[in-house]
Order: sequence, then C-alpha cells, then structure tokens
Amino acid sequence: MLQRVASGRGVAALPRWLVQEYARQLDVVSVRRGGEDIAKQRYLGAREDDLGTSDLRAFIELARQPHSKP
Repeated sequence: MLQRVASGRGVAALPRWLVQEYARQLDVVSVRRGGEDIAKQRYLGAREDDLGTSDLRAFIELARQPHSKP
C-alpha cells in the first residue's frame, strides 16, 4: 500500500507510526486530515482458554486505556 502511495498511485489512511517507520525507505510523509481525531474502536480477539493468562490480561488492560497524543 505504501509503495503505491510512494509511486503517486494512491493514498492511504494508516497509523502515524507506520508511515514514520517506512518514510526512511519510501518517499512518503504523514499528513493530518482535519482538525479532529477520527473516532475509532478497537477490537481484540483471543482464545477463551488464554483469557486467564496474566500476559493477555495485562495486554487487554493496556488496550482499554485511552490513547495519549504524542
């Protein structure tokens, strides 16, 4: 997807961190669209047998926390 953007054949809505990571290799930049953040939801999938593990519980708790702006 980023290769299409770099070649002038597309645009993409991607996380800033992803664009910044590939900006060193491809001719792409991140551009903020609009003044407000886009409302979004996060979904997690897990196996029922793994829900009791401390690692997964910690990850779910982290995912529940509001995202802070950089």
